[in-house]
Amino acid sequence: MTGFLEKAAHSARANVARWRDTYPDPPVMDRNPPPLFLPFDDDGCGIIAEVKRRSPSRGDLMGARDPLSLPEVYSKAGAAAVSIVVEERYFGGSTELFEGVREKTALPLLWKDFVVDPFQIRLAAALGASAVLLIAGMLSDSDLAGFLETARETGIRALVEIHDSVELERAMAAGADLLGVNNRDLVTLEVDLGVSEILASKVPQGIQKVSESGIRTPEDVERMAGLGYRAVLVGESLVTAQDAQGLLGEMVKAGKISF
Repeated sequence: MTGFLEKAAHSARANVARWRDTYPDPPVMDRNPPPLFLPFDDDGCGIIAEVKRRSPSRGDLMGARDPLSLPEVYSKAGAAAVSIVVEERYFGGSTELFEGVREKTALPLLWKDFVVDPFQIRLAAALGASAVLLIAGMLSDSDLAGFLETARETGIRALVEIHDSVELERAMAAGADLLGVNNRDLVTLEVDLGVSEILASKVPQGIQKVSESGIRTPEDVERMAGLGYRAVLVGESLVTAQDAQGLLGEMVKAGKISF
């Protein structure tokens, strides 16, 4: 790990230490199992709409707006799932934010964090997540395989995030069955949708894939759908949009038209 990922891993370990005190025995929710994360349906490319307060590259994203207003907007506009960034130091998230979103929507929920400890996966499952993000670039081969097994044991899916062919091979060797192709380089933080283009044909058949970062327009969604992506994760463009419901609605339509 280098640069930002190293800092994020250090912050994540501090969060885990604190969460172990808050949730010494993560409570399993008394409700039906969370909805399946993927496949969402057979009708195109679904939109995973994100809730996050800020980002390292753009700073504060929401101002005085309430992030808990977003889940209802996303549900009305046809999102297939909601991603919640729970990382605190760099993204302003929290477990409380996740729980707040959970109470606002019945859509599948992605626990988006820098996972460095299996405790985070167990906590995500206990709090009602349908899936958890695992970043290949910050995990050893043994940790990646072990964390995938922990996710299976807890009954949630693992979205394994990759950025290049080497990480793709590592993810496949670890047993991943759901890949997130991150168009953002987590070292430089630069975004290039060409990453999804390059890797699309390299992902083995039968492995579901999601394009992440840099999806800003319905045309971007259509482009990713044409490459075979079953979903796209859309964050900052929705969080900062003046009409998030309208933009998301157009993205949902673009995803369906492309199939």
